[in-house]
Amino acid sequence: MEELKPPHGFARAELLALLCRCEQYPLTLLLAPAGSGKSTLLAHWQAGLPCSSVVHYPLQARDNDPVRFFRHLAESIRSQVEGFDISWFNPFAAEMHQAPEILGEYLADALNRIDGRLYLVLDDFQHIVQPTILDTLASMLERLASGVCVVLSSRNHPGFSLSSLKLENKLLCIDQHDLRLSPAQIQQFNRHLGGSELNPAYVDTLIAMTEGWMAGVKMALLAYARFGTEALERFGGGHPEIVDYFGHVVLKRLAPPLHDFLLCSAVFERFDGALCDEVLGREGSALLLEELAARELFLLSVPDQPGSYRYHALLHDFLARRLALYKPQQMPELHRRAAQALRQRGELEQALQHAQRSADKAFFAALLEEVCEQWVRSGHYAEVLKWLEPLSEPELCGQPRLLVPMTYALTLSRRFHQARYCLDELVARCRDEPGLEAPTRQLLALNLELFQHDLAFDPGERWAELLAPGLSSDIRALTLTILAYYHLMHGRLQHSIGLALEAKALLGQIGQVFLESYADLIIALCNRNAGRATCARKDVCQDYQRTERSSPAWVNRATAMVVALYEQNQLAAAQQLCEDLMAMVTSSSATETIATVHITLARLLQRRQEQGRATRLLERLSRILQLGNYARFASQAAQESMRQACLDARPAQLDALAHRLGLEERLDAGEWERVRPYDECWERYGLAAVYWLTRRGAQPRACRILKVLAQSLQHSEMVARALVVEANLLVLERAGQTDEQRNQALLQLVERFGIVNINRSVFDEAPGFAEAVFDLLRSGQLQAPEAYSEAYAEFFRSGENTPAVDLLGLLTDKEAEVFACLLKGQSNSEISASAGIALSTTKWHLKNIYSKLNLSGRTEAILAMQPRGSDQRLS
Repeated sequence: MEELKPPHGFARAELLALLCRCEQYPLTLLLAPAGSGKSTLLAHWQAGLPCSSVVHYPLQARDNDPVRFFRHLAESIRSQVEGFDISWFNPFAAEMHQAPEILGEYLADALNRIDGRLYLVLDDFQHIVQPTILDTLASMLERLASGVCVVLSSRNHPGFSLSSLKLENKLLCIDQHDLRLSPAQIQQFNRHLGGSELNPAYVDTLIAMTEGWMAGVKMALLAYARFGTEALERFGGGHPEIVDYFGHVVLKRLAPPLHDFLLCSAVFERFDGALCDEVLGREGSALLLEELAARELFLLSVPDQPGSYRYHALLHDFLARRLALYKPQQMPELHRRAAQALRQRGELEQALQHAQRSADKAFFAALLEEVCEQWVRSGHYAEVLKWLEPLSEPELCGQPRLLVPMTYALTLSRRFHQARYCLDELVARCRDEPGLEAPTRQLLALNLELFQHDLAFDPGERWAELLAPGLSSDIRALTLTILAYYHLMHGRLQHSIGLALEAKALLGQIGQVFLESYADLIIALCNRNAGRATCARKDVCQDYQRTERSSPAWVNRATAMVVALYEQNQLAAAQQLCEDLMAMVTSSSATETIATVHITLARLLQRRQEQGRATRLLERLSRILQLGNYARFASQAAQESMRQACLDARPAQLDALAHRLGLEERLDAGEWERVRPYDECWERYGLAAVYWLTRRGAQPRACRILKVLAQSLQHSEMVARALVVEANLLVLERAGQTDEQRNQALLQLVERFGIVNINRSVFDEAPGFAEAVFDLLRSGQLQAPEAYSEAYAEFFRSGENTPAVDLLGLLTDKEAEVFACLLKGQSNSEISASAGIALSTTKWHLKNIYSKLNLSGRTEAILAMQPRGSDQRLS
């Protein structure tokens, strides 16, 4: 988000004092017309606050979309507030429309848990009119605690009621009357602009004409600086007259080249010297822009883009109108050249906007086809829909090539019925259209069926035609990817990975960046499930590190990275990446991504005893999966929900969940009494039944189910799932065995599967298995690579005979100091005072301590250390 930079030498002390009172109110409203000085006031106010306490979100028209608005809001808060909880954010717009009050409640709850003061500034709020956003914010404001202050800066009254906030004295309103410049401030402002002292009579006249409106005063003072007192006397008063005066006196008096440059550059929203030179057919634009910026002619630099500028919205509108009036014949060509230049720069959306305004329908149509094809290759499906959905049916069908990206985008966004309609139109209208022949249509159909039907998808022999010699590399690569995923779903890993590797090579050659990342994800899943953990992690890390975060491909690779971090026991890093992904997954993200991120984050949260957040995530995932045929992912969510309910020892929830999953009926029907070909859904629900039976004391029946599952998995390639099942079986069978029998069984299991494959996922899905493994490692009967021992160092605590210092050696000096304070029973605030650090820093240290020592929280830490006695390092 943009960082406000106040102008030098001009501040309004009275207004700053008024705005500083905002800390006493949940909502402060800056309500005034454009050019009143709202942004300048906010900039000076923010300059006096710690950067970490202010989240500034400058809004644009495109932010009037729930998904974009709340995603950017979550990202901007997280950039300032470490560990901010964004589980409240739901990127699925359909659900947002159903319950904005609930979303507002969750958002308020997340904000209220922030320590210290936080100011949330939403600038240019007049762009926000979407009911879901407004209702959510209204709900949030009703529930905010005193530590969070919201500042809305807007030209218009916000679209939600302020009555209750006013009645409860929770609203501070600063309006255009407060923002008017006083005579003294006008004198000060004039000196800031380089002018000499004004006659008080002229100041009074200026006040009468402009009513203290900042933008009007500035234009008048700039005119006065150039033309003297006559300029002030000729002002007619009122907004339209001031703008008219600006155009006829200031712009007309400029040198013709400069005047022409100002008019023609109004064709851009944002621009730099090179773009102006190329489109306007001139040289030296960069130096001219620096000169204009120095004159303060409402030319503003674009943050984080050195050399780039934009006009103040008022001036831009003014110049654009005059450009249309004085150079109507040039505008189409200017827009056309701007579109071509921006297309070369890769700024595709702006290029399309200019092409649309060029009035050249053929040019716009050709560019739209080209850009949509590029967006499909890069995975920007939301942009495809944004541009194609507004087209009428005759327009869309009149350009049949657009039906291809439209079908892909609708399919990946899970809008299967609309995708089928587009595909039917393509089949009906384009049988002989070059580039849209039968193989392309057949590929679109296969892709749609795969995503719509998931496990029920069966390509039959149709794929053979698409892999025949002579077809394009695009068709072959996409077909290979579809088939690779199809075989992965059914546990045929060797076949899947072979197809995915071939697809990956082709996709890289033809620039299919997004699908290449999808092939990477398939390869990683194959290696992981096949028990090649080291190979999977190596590939995942390399792919992740080489991918820009701005690319949609990053989401796929970051998902694989989450699993790699989690399984290597890097839980803090895995949770951080999960939180990042939660704000980025959308309805067009891969179902693998959506399910993996939700389940992994829920598992990490449950481990930290944040059961409420974990449960909400799993419930949300279940609702998302109801949008299609996702039995496989639903079974994963069901297993995780039952696992967490068992670990939390919640009998009522256990039974309710078992009832919802129909476990008792399935058990009565003998669903897991006979071996069958491996089926992931069958196995996952079987494990859910095992957890439930174990908690009910029916271990023998649970063991029988595990043996059936294990026999089924013996004939499959799903080594990782076999390991989870057999680890659970080993834990349940230990009760009736001698120590020697237990150790022998575990050693045989390790020998079969390899110690590197026995990771955090196995430990979590097989409760009690970690203790058995690490007891054997500590005793020396089982050996592990050094990297493995380091990754799971916190498990190497043996018992009461182990000195506390061995455990505490994992901590830094400052962490040890904080931990010592915790063991004395001090609160977080007391620890901060004792250690001389900020409260947020204390919480960060505690988070690291819990992670390093494998502790879920304060209570477990105190209980874990009580038997050990005091340590000198902590005294």
